[in-house]
Amino acid sequence: MFKVILYEFNSTLKQPALYRGYRLLAIDGSDFALPYDKHSPFLCNIQTRKTPSADNKLTTKGACLIHANILYDIANCCYLDCLLQSRKGMDERSAAVHMLQNLRLQHRYIVLMDRGYESFNLFEHGNRLPDCNYVVRLRTKDKGAIREISALPDQECDLEMTFNITNSAKQKKLHPEYHKINAPNRRYKDKYSPKYRTAHWDFESFCPVHCRIVKLKINDPQSGSTKWEVLATNLSSNDFPLSEMKKLYHLRWDIESSFRKLKYDLGAVCFYSKKPTFQEIELYSQLIMFNVVNRIISLCRVADAHRKWPHEIDFKEAANIVHRYYTTSMKDDPKQMIEEIEAYHHPVRKGRKYPRPLRFQGSVSLNYRIS
Repeated sequence: MFKVILYEFNSTLKQPALYRGYRLLAIDGSDFALPYDKHSPFLCNIQTRKTPSADNKLTTKGACLIHANILYDIANCCYLDCLLQSRKGMDERSAAVHMLQNLRLQHRYIVLMDRGYESFNLFEHGNRLPDCNYVVRLRTKDKGAIREISALPDQECDLEMTFNITNSAKQKKLHPEYHKINAPNRRYKDKYSPKYRTAHWDFESFCPVHCRIVKLKINDPQSGSTKWEVLATNLSSNDFPLSEMKKLYHLRWDIESSFRKLKYDLGAVCFYSKKPTFQEIELYSQLIMFNVVNRIISLCRVADAHRKWPHEIDFKEAANIVHRYYTTSMKDDPKQMIEEIEAYHHPVRKGRKYPRPLRFQGSVSLNYRIS
């Protein structure tokens, strides 16, 4: 029910903010720690320390973690969809495909994804879905990188590539240059080894996957090291040249900032329910509250004419004011609430870098709450 409320609230946004005519989206996942319950479906084993124990086995501990796969609208600062999975059996790539297939928007959109979403199956879904454009960061020279990507020269380049994909061992034997996906059409056993892994492939046995590969130099020239990043996309090089792609992918960081606000400003890092169903309801209610606060913030105005830096509304103070407004049965005038929110703002310094000094950490009182 709360997921439907999330969808219905998002449908009330009639004039969304656009980025060069596109809805700018991002997909990423985040873990939420739940109260321990040995019967919880979210129970998993986590490593408690990096050093091996005396019997040459890594020390693990049971914990309840829920993994939230989230679709975020960067330009409008709202969560569009969420798919919850157990941390033990999470599959971020399948979750991303599922959310993109369920997405219904009136505009073309660009979805930004990090290296964990590198998948030929996801690329082909993005090529075939209507109005869908993707930008995915790829592995470069580490283990698991695509061999054509590893062979790219150490210089900025913008290339159109075609990857021949098959899930047939016969085709792979006849054409060694093909990429074979371990996604068999049939399963001959009911049970497999826990170490057995299969990939997802939802298309023909042989399929050429077309995408544009962009290699960028991201480090500062004054720093001694040279670093490269590679992006896969189906955006046109005429509309989004190489210089624009670097700026575009940098906007993906907004979804990471939204997780910080969701967990620590709204308090989603703390759960009060013990049953898994109620815990999911709590998380969806926090997503809805995040969207409500940002929708109200979009109605506020802060004058920047006589200030050195542009200012933005403080999210945490706005969340507290909105929470107080709804808990008092909404007796106050909404205009008064907006005027109160506009009083809390802070400067925005783009590209600010400074050393963070170490500070002494004191004890925390038992009655302390995260929000």
